[in-house]
Amino acid sequence: MNSKNIVTINCGSEKFPKIISIAEHHGYKTTSINLQDANQWDFSESTAVIISGGPHLFTESPQKHDQLMQSFQFLKHLELPTLGICLGHQAIALTFGGQVYRGEERRISDNITIIAPHPLFTSLPSNQFSEDHCEGIHPSDSMHVLAQSDHYSVEAFQITDRPFLGVQFHPETSGEQGSQLMGNFLLWAEQQAIT
Repeated sequence: MNSKNIVTINCGSEKFPKIISIAEHHGYKTTSINLQDANQWDFSESTAVIISGGPHLFTESPQKHDQLMQSFQFLKHLELPTLGICLGHQAIALTFGGQVYRGEERRISDNITIIAPHPLFTSLPSNQFSEDHCEGIHPSDSMHVLAQSDHYSVEAFQITDRPFLGVQFHPETSGEQGSQLMGNFLLWAEQQAIT
């Protein structure tokens, strides 16, 4: 298995090509799939997964919530290092006992306050990250909150017993610090495969 092979999951985000571009810039080969194919996907040849944001709201209706959660069933069995961005962040949280709520709409950059050290945040040139969301999460006991902002109390988290990370913001549209953060994740994912 090549430690540079990753799967990127497109949840319908117009920002998705930027995720691929950054991963390839850091030297990784990406296989891109659509969210509707993820439950049947064989992840065994990959070392990491990145889940994009998307134009969907868990809080739109109970039916929409359930429909989205059906699409993310693969998360229950996945054990590879995984980074969820925005919608992906919320899906990971919900899968591991968190809750999603409708909050303040944020469509600009916010300063992220790191409250717990993690390799994800190594050597960032800035803590300003692009936001594009109106939902947030309440963490469960199986989640370790890593970062917050003045507007949302959970901007980044890790699942305590699985190598899953979520970020509410969009590193793929956050310039140099976003590229650094995604590179940090991919390097961390490689190290998880070794240990």
